[in-house]
Amino acid sequence: MSIIYCSSVYKKKYSINLFIVSLLFLFPSILQCVSSFSWFLCCFVIIAFAICTHSHCLLHPLYAAAKCSVNSHYEVCATSCPASCQSLTPPQGCPDTCEEGCSCDEGYILSGDRCVPFSQCGCEYNDRYYSIGQVFYPNGQCQEECKCTQDGEVECKKFNCGPNEKCKVENGIQKCHPIGKGVCQASGDPHYRSFDGRTFDFQGTCTYTLSKSCGLEGTHLVAFAVQVENVRWNQMMNNKVVSVTKLVAVEVYGLTLIMRNTMDGVLVNGVFNRLPVNRKDGAVQVYKEGRHYVIATDFGLLVTYDLVYQVTVTVPGNYRGKVCGLCGNFNGDKKDDFQMANRQLSNNVNVFGKSWKVTIPNVVCENGCEGNNCPLCDPTRKAVFSKSTYCGIATATNGPFAACHSKLDPQPYFVDCVFDLCASEGDGKVLCNSIAAYAFNCHMAGVDVKNWRTPSFCPMKCPANSHYEVCADPCSASCAGLTEIVQCSTSCIEGCECDAGFLFNGQACVQETECGCYDNGSTYKPGEVVYEEDCNTKCTCNPETGLVYEKHSCPKSTKCMVKKEIRACYNTDPCKDAKCRVKEKCRVVKGDAICVPEYTGVCWAWGDPHYHTFDGYNFNFQGTCKYVISKTCGNLDGLVPFSVTERNDNRGNTAVSYVREVDVSVYGYTITIRKNQVGQVTVNGELLNLPVRLDEGEGEVSVFQRGHTAVVDTHFGLVVSYDWNWKLVIKLPSSYYSSVCGLCGNFNGINRDELQNPSGKAVSSVMEWGKSWQTPEQDKDHPCWDTCKKNCPTCDDKQKKLYKTEALCGGLVAKANNVFKKCHEKLDPQAFMNNCVDDMCLNKGDKKMLCQAFASYSQQCREEGIVIKSWRKMFGCPMSCQRHSHYEDCACPYQPSCPFPEQKKTCNDACVEACVCDKGYTLSAGVCVPAKTCGCSYQGRYYKPGQHFWADEVCGRLCVCDATLGMVTCREASCSAKETCAVVDGERACRPISHATCTSSGDPHYRSFDGRKYDFQGTCVYQLAGLCSQQPGLEPFNVTVQNDHRGSKAVSYTKTVTISIYGITLTISREYPYKLNGQLASLPLDYNNELDVFHSGTAAVVETVAGITVTFDWRSTVSITLPSNYQGAVCGLCGNYNGNAQDDLTMRNGQTATNGAKLGESWQVAHVPGCSSVCQGAWCQACSDSHRKEYQAQKYCGIIADKAGPFRDCHSRVDPAPYLEDCVYDACHYHGHSGSVCDAVGVYVSACQSQGITIGSWRTDTFCPMVCPANSHYTLCATGCPATCASLPTHATCRRTCTETCECDEGYLLSGDTCVLVRDCGCSYDGHYYRKGDVFYPESECVAQCICGENGAVSCQNTKCRKGETCKLLNGVKGCHPEGQGKCVASGDPHYTSFDGRRFDFQGTCVYVLAKVCDDDKGQLTPFNVTQGNEKYGNGKVAVTKSVAVTVYGYVIYIQQKMPWKVVVDDELLNLPLSLNNGLLRVTQEGRNIIVRTDFGLTVLYDTVYYVEVIVPSTYQGKMCGLCGNYNENGGDDFMLPGGRRTNSVDEFGKAWVVDLPGNVCGGCGGQCPGCEQAKATLYRKADSCGIISAPNGPFKVCHSKIDPAAYVSDCVFDVCALGGNTNTMCNSVQAYAVACQSEGVNIQPWRSSSFCPASCLPHSHYEVCADTCGGTCASFIFPLTCFESCFEGCQCDDGFVFDGVQCVLLDNCGCVHNGKYLMVKDCTLFSELSQLTVNHETMCAIFFSFHSINTSIDMLNYRFTHLEDE
Repeated sequence: MSIIYCSSVYKKKYSINLFIVSLLFLFPSILQCVSSFSWFLCCFVIIAFAICTHSHCLLHPLYAAAKCSVNSHYEVCATSCPASCQSLTPPQGCPDTCEEGCSCDEGYILSGDRCVPFSQCGCEYNDRYYSIGQVFYPNGQCQEECKCTQDGEVECKKFNCGPNEKCKVENGIQKCHPIGKGVCQASGDPHYRSFDGRTFDFQGTCTYTLSKSCGLEGTHLVAFAVQVENVRWNQMMNNKVVSVTKLVAVEVYGLTLIMRNTMDGVLVNGVFNRLPVNRKDGAVQVYKEGRHYVIATDFGLLVTYDLVYQVTVTVPGNYRGKVCGLCGNFNGDKKDDFQMANRQLSNNVNVFGKSWKVTIPNVVCENGCEGNNCPLCDPTRKAVFSKSTYCGIATATNGPFAACHSKLDPQPYFVDCVFDLCASEGDGKVLCNSIAAYAFNCHMAGVDVKNWRTPSFCPMKCPANSHYEVCADPCSASCAGLTEIVQCSTSCIEGCECDAGFLFNGQACVQETECGCYDNGSTYKPGEVVYEEDCNTKCTCNPETGLVYEKHSCPKSTKCMVKKEIRACYNTDPCKDAKCRVKEKCRVVKGDAICVPEYTGVCWAWGDPHYHTFDGYNFNFQGTCKYVISKTCGNLDGLVPFSVTERNDNRGNTAVSYVREVDVSVYGYTITIRKNQVGQVTVNGELLNLPVRLDEGEGEVSVFQRGHTAVVDTHFGLVVSYDWNWKLVIKLPSSYYSSVCGLCGNFNGINRDELQNPSGKAVSSVMEWGKSWQTPEQDKDHPCWDTCKKNCPTCDDKQKKLYKTEALCGGLVAKANNVFKKCHEKLDPQAFMNNCVDDMCLNKGDKKMLCQAFASYSQQCREEGIVIKSWRKMFGCPMSCQRHSHYEDCACPYQPSCPFPEQKKTCNDACVEACVCDKGYTLSAGVCVPAKTCGCSYQGRYYKPGQHFWADEVCGRLCVCDATLGMVTCREASCSAKETCAVVDGERACRPISHATCTSSGDPHYRSFDGRKYDFQGTCVYQLAGLCSQQPGLEPFNVTVQNDHRGSKAVSYTKTVTISIYGITLTISREYPYKLNGQLASLPLDYNNELDVFHSGTAAVVETVAGITVTFDWRSTVSITLPSNYQGAVCGLCGNYNGNAQDDLTMRNGQTATNGAKLGESWQVAHVPGCSSVCQGAWCQACSDSHRKEYQAQKYCGIIADKAGPFRDCHSRVDPAPYLEDCVYDACHYHGHSGSVCDAVGVYVSACQSQGITIGSWRTDTFCPMVCPANSHYTLCATGCPATCASLPTHATCRRTCTETCECDEGYLLSGDTCVLVRDCGCSYDGHYYRKGDVFYPESECVAQCICGENGAVSCQNTKCRKGETCKLLNGVKGCHPEGQGKCVASGDPHYTSFDGRRFDFQGTCVYVLAKVCDDDKGQLTPFNVTQGNEKYGNGKVAVTKSVAVTVYGYVIYIQQKMPWKVVVDDELLNLPLSLNNGLLRVTQEGRNIIVRTDFGLTVLYDTVYYVEVIVPSTYQGKMCGLCGNYNENGGDDFMLPGGRRTNSVDEFGKAWVVDLPGNVCGGCGGQCPGCEQAKATLYRKADSCGIISAPNGPFKVCHSKIDPAAYVSDCVFDVCALGGNTNTMCNSVQAYAVACQSEGVNIQPWRSSSFCPASCLPHSHYEVCADTCGGTCASFIFPLTCFESCFEGCQCDDGFVFDGVQCVLLDNCGCVHNGKYLMVKDCTLFSELSQLTVNHETMCAIFFSFHSINTSIDMLNYRFTHLEDE
């Protein structure tokens, strides 16, 4: 602040009496100065200066000289009464004092307020002074017009006002002022409205005369012309012809002024000028008003242009009938407005428009649209755009424009708005511009519309340092001198006003120091240099002193001319002016020099990552932080600044890292590309689908997909590409030579000096170099490192030698048969080969590393113009293509994509290898979809069909891509009171202000959303939570649970959780999920970007876009977390979430339950066999006080509440009391079993960790140790989002807190539920993860079969189901499954029934082939063999089955008679249940039967007495042999011998299928076969014997329709008779029929009694006709088993007891499980000793009891799409 500034503020440019003025402006000056810190000093100096000058003091300059205008200079002591043209001597009474100020230069004198040569003094007339050229009207009558001539004389002539004029004084000027005015408008499409009110549309794209003066002869009117240049509207994407205004030119007073839509200024006679501009002493002014540029003349012509597409021309009333052009003739008659240039009228708008075309040589343009080229508006779209949320706001009677309706009819504007929105597919900017056009014209008509803009409807975005005001007054804070160029408007207009501390410079808001110069009617930036006509004067803007003028002449070989709208001295050789940079060359195009880069530099990072700098330096760096890979540095000299950063991650191996995130910052945009987020990028925090066009910043950026790569393309040549996985490439023009830094080097052509840190100093190592380029903003939630620190894998020479062989990495450099050889001269392969060897070595031979190296080399070769094909097939590196796409090795890089698949780009670039959409499909946000199902284009963004988004920043305008209309539609909306508008993971949405969680754990113990705790032991299916109140914006959902008993009927645990949302049903089951209620899927799982399912700790987590999260640990604990917007809208066992825990026991009928049992019963939604909602019996008794005290001790549950224990830091956040209570309850019912205790303690641990609380280590070798499965280890606080093999979209940040779990070891990743070597990872396909080797059918019909193979690639081939198969969902797997099955039975004597129904008896006593695959259909069928060993029975007259052996999958499973619960597998006696071959083969005890089941449908049942069933799927028809026949639906040929010959002899047939056992007589009974007398047969057929089977009202009557009892009765009679009426034989025969019935799923009635075949059961067990021998075992208690739906009669343990394989025991006496096998206590102890484990069997049970979920396949989800076609 200075004394000069203070004086300049008050516009006193010449000497004044400062003494008087100091008093007059003391207070205003304080107000002016107060905004700066130095105000006091400023104003003190003002007063001092005034006093001093009044006292004739002599002052020296205190600060810099004042700004003086042309032909004047600053003096610290200038005369206070300077000489002027009017008075050469000071006037009488002028004080004899001096003052600081500006004085005219020598030879110049004041003329008005300007210094002019003496020769240019004006005239005096009637004692008034007039400057040269000034026109005036003396005497106030306008009857005489006078003018001051060049020679100082006044010339006058008679004068009369013309038509439509009146003599009066306006704005201090007396003259003939016009009466009224006419306004013409061109806006939008453009839609024209003539001076006389005629409206029409004209889409010409040429230059036209909008309006010009016509027929001015004999008038004193000033000639003018207004022209507009229209262009094809870039909003139009459907080949319709629509134009908008690009340029407005005004010719007046010999000046041509041009306003252009991309120019922040105005051209005056071809030379660029900043705003404001004043010409001809104010006769012409150009300035900015609100959003509009305005050209105003002194005679009333006013032209405005919003630099978008709205133009207005206002002419004064005295031009009525004196204008012509597209705006009409302004004669009051709109009917004759289509008057062409030849004065004739036309009825055709195109003919009329064309007649006013301005012909410009070599310009090709169109004159309007015709026929189908003209845009039309569909009625449905028109209806949408007519709503008040769109164009209807202009016509709404109670809307913000209502006050303007009487002044300006809104209907034409409304119609134009609807038309333009239709033409632009509903573009929001077009809407706002259309409504703004009406608002502006209302303003022009004298009505200022208030508050039509809102934060959600057309908010105005203001430039930096300014803000929106409904009534903006930019002059309220403007740069000094601005108002001397143009006067401020007396009325305000909506627009942007400067923020406090900033000043308006005519176009923008700047700091005071950035204000420029305002002189000679022009505006100049600080330091700007301009040249006047002929360049003989050079003018430089000095903000302190004003414009500095210097004489100037153009140097030799230069010429003064205007180039690119700037006047200067230019070389005759344009390239000498170009100032091209070091690595640029000059090219002359149309007379203009253009600097083009000499070459393009390429930097890349791939794989490990391996880096290659712009200068060719290769290095490896394994940091996992965020690093600057390249950014601009130093003096850019006009180069566009940019920055590219990358964030890396480990993938199963801490020794190597990969690129996982790339940020490109340019033009104010930050574009983020993330791993696996295919088809999407994040721009300034907003997640967008590709393609994206960014053109609102300083330059244009486009982001699109090319092949499987995201490409960021800038107009200055920077191209950044990232393949969403592991490869980043940066291309940069050589213009940036030596102007960049980072890990891509300095781009100076020298690769020896790359290792420089940000300060430019050389560093000693790559690791130090990489570390120095870490960015300040690192991910705090995920610690990173710059190098591997521990457990780092190494690579020895032997391994390296292996990977260097030509079959592997050496294939790149092989001397013979090398497909890459043709590229070697262009690109040295050695670095790629070395990197390949290192990567394969460190990743234990992972083939993907080789494929990445080869792909990287191949891609760079293509950049060099060399295409290498067939290498993928040669080295086994298939590219993984997603659904509806296929691989092409030389595809066009620009594939058709939504939203405009019909627009095909020319393929000029090198072809790429890529996955190309199949015919009829096109790319939509990274996914191939049917071309007709594209989404919507909206304001440079692409939205998928049905995608919702907020169009504003306050969540007030909700839009959706309407697939029916094919465009985006928007409506007013808002967040509820329970939500806030926020951006999370790139998506703006109404986010909850809080969450609440309901849990069910243990027994189960329930905690409602509002904190109500209760217990409920029901075992049916119940609604846990669901949406019960339909409210807008709430996604419907339902979560149900099914519970089951485990070892005690007093308690139940959650068995199955089912989530229904988004039209799908997801089931997470405790059992191994081979069920019929859905399709199996491995984790992680992504459904339509709406639902994710993944592992977190020991639980499955389901996260939804709706904000609902469900977790289940596959054991007992389930939780639902709801966002606050669901408050009061849900119901179920979890309560209503209304903040009131007291009403949480609300039943379905609305009444309050008295206890948990009543509540649970009311929310039962389904029944399962044997379930109940109430605990009944002696076992339901509560825990005694003594037991409670015992289990509250430290040995059991006490650790939870121990104030000095590992959970002490959690106690203040999570009350331990209820968790302790639950633990004691469970321990009590399980007699202190450590498994129940550990589970209950684990629930509290989870509750603490979910709050982000750090807990201490609590597991020990003797208390709840966690034993982890292979290739994993226990971690107390592992990441809540573990790394997996899957390549599915992930959130930018993990939302899960850390959790204790088993974490994969170094070098391993989660594949489904198993930790596998990285090289053994599977495939990600269509949102699903498949393990390597998985076969699946992606289509609804089984028309394509896919397999997950090497390199993570899915290969698919067309297929169809074979004979005997149909496409269906079976046991959770979709595929070609057997249409049916065949059953063979051997029972009793034995009596055989073949697959094809042939019955026969054969009494051989050897081992026979019962059923065998004799034709595996060329490997399509899984081979198996079932043998049956027979022995003599009873009196020796009959034979029965004594053993069954099943050979399948390389196992031999031997089942012996009278040996339940055990089988011999490969000579090892094992307990049941048993799971082999990763669950593909299972052996279970069900009732009295041992059953072997395979995944492909083979079932073998043996009741360990003498009943055998073999069931094979229909795919084996005609492929079988053995005693069960050939299964060809023809029983007549079943007696087929091994050689293919048929026989009729049973004995020959049977003997032929004997298994070679030397010394055994293996034929049948021959002629000695037993018979039965008729009397005995009649006796045994009675209902008290074998006849019970067929008794019409007997216990088996419901089975008769399923299985014919006649055969079983005959067999029973035969056997009983042969054994002399033996009762046991009769019971066994009846039992055979019972087993056959139950095997078919028939619920038979009890048939045993104390007097008829009584059942004999072991102690602590009892007989049940439908016994639970699956769920009531030690094995099932320790880890989940799949219990099949069929039930069989047998002995079931009493409550409180479980079966351990020999007897019913208490839980304390259970054994353990190892590798899927159940071991009894004695075996556990032995195993413990062998394993050197110091744990007892109970502890081992606890280990598996609690943490089975990781080492079994229970995370396989029943994933069921409940769309109708799947039903």
